Amino acid sequence: MKHQVWKWMGISCLVGILVVSSAFCQAEEATKITLTLNQAIKFAIDNNLQRKLAAGEVELASDKVKQAQSGYFPKVTLSGGYQHFSETPDLVKLANSITDFNNGLDTWAEAVNMPVIAAENPYFDPSKPVSPTNPKYITKKPFEPLANNLNQKERLNQGLDYYGLKLSLEQPLYTGKKLTAINRQAQTNLKLAGTNLKVAEANLVYEVKKSYYTVLQTEKLVQTANEAVNSMKAHLAEANAYYKAGMVPKLDLLRAEVKLADLNQKLLMAENGLNMARTAFNFLLGVDLDTAYQLVDEAKVEIAVDDLASCKAKALTKRQELAVIDAKIELARQGIVLAKSNGKPMVALRFDGEQNETKIPFEGTPDWKVGLVGQMTLFDGGQIRNQIAEAEDLVKQAQTGRELVLRGIKLEVEQAYRNLQNYAKAIEVAEKSLSQAKEAVHMAEVSYKSGLNTSIERIDAEVGLTQAKENYAQAVSMYNIALAQLEKAMGIEVEELK
Repeated sequence: MKHQVWKWMGISCLVGILVVSSAFCQAEEATKITLTLNQAIKFAIDNNLQRKLAAGEVELASDKVKQAQSGYFPKVTLSGGYQHFSETPDLVKLANSITDFNNGLDTWAEAVNMPVIAAENPYFDPSKPVSPTNPKYITKKPFEPLANNLNQKERLNQGLDYYGLKLSLEQPLYTGKKLTAINRQAQTNLKLAGTNLKVAEANLVYEVKKSYYTVLQTEKLVQTANEAVNSMKAHLAEANAYYKAGMVPKLDLLRAEVKLADLNQKLLMAENGLNMARTAFNFLLGVDLDTAYQLVDEAKVEIAVDDLASCKAKALTKRQELAVIDAKIELARQGIVLAKSNGKPMVALRFDGEQNETKIPFEGTPDWKVGLVGQMTLFDGGQIRNQIAEAEDLVKQAQTGRELVLRGIKLEVEQAYRNLQNYAKAIEVAEKSLSQAKEAVHMAEVSYKSGLNTSIERIDAEVGLTQAKENYAQAVSMYNIALAQLEKAMGIEVEELK
């Protein structure tokens, strides 16, 4: 009696745990965020870190364009300095010596510059008194030119602290097309970064679709594994009842138990695969890896696709990889112009204003100069010539790369197209196999219950049905992935997908 009580208590606890677990799973499913494929693509475009890196490259290229444009404008620099000498600089001493000599000579010239009678005035009027306007004699100062040309100069300050200020302006006038080439390279780099962003988005969209359909497929694999486990549990209970009734041998019971253990193992593997698929999907979306989504099954198996030639033609007009290689060719061509500019003269207008004094604020007048400055390489040992040859080789290499990309695009389109056709046929085969497998299970169940066959036929039919379900789910998933691959190969952009 006690044994029966404990037995029923154990069963009650087990049922309670199952009920609570079922309720918890249902609550967990209810808290999942419903997500469609287009929503997933938008999430990835907004949050994926690799896409953000590509967008950052566009911003950096835009900054480079502004830097290149600044080369056309004048450069104005202001510099200042302070110097302390241990003794009066020799130049100051020399300047003060010259000043002292000048001042002494000026003083001497003023002192000896006395009037001297040079001759009688032939126009003197004796009837009038002597006056400056009626001089009797003509006088002359022999040192008057020297006295007039010399003035007292102020000696320079002999302080040991000196302050300097310099203002410079330089405006390029001719650079041998160097500035033009630099700006065109910057603009091409910006275009290249924008194109690389579109390529990154196209790859991201494909990866999101692939991951989305992979999650859906693994969910169906888990569902199929669960159904197989539940079906085998029912078969085990049925075999156990038949065995107790003496209708089947114990071997049937053992076979069912072994198969149930095998199916439980496959269920664990399927659940682990689902967890990994969901984590990879969240990584692509750029969200927390533990985020739970309820994906909407949008399987499309009846989409009309253009013929192969049309798909290839569309790809050759829309694939961004071709724009990328064209930008690289343009960069190489501008590299030739840039290399040639190194052998041409550089001419600029330059203005310099400078002032150096021993105190602040400055009191004197700054020295300034303005003029044209030029520079040209006359001999460099063949460096410029080799730079030009290198740039020309880069153009040839980029053009060869374009042909390689062109062929690769055609190959990619054809492979995706063939895969799509193959998986479309695989779906048809899988549908028929699934229908046949369901019928086989039904017939095996009836025969087993009638005692016309053993557990082997029943288990084989169940295994066939499970495999048919997995094959169908895989065919549908691979078809949609192949379709996404074909869209990527044809260069369909994100805006068109929306």
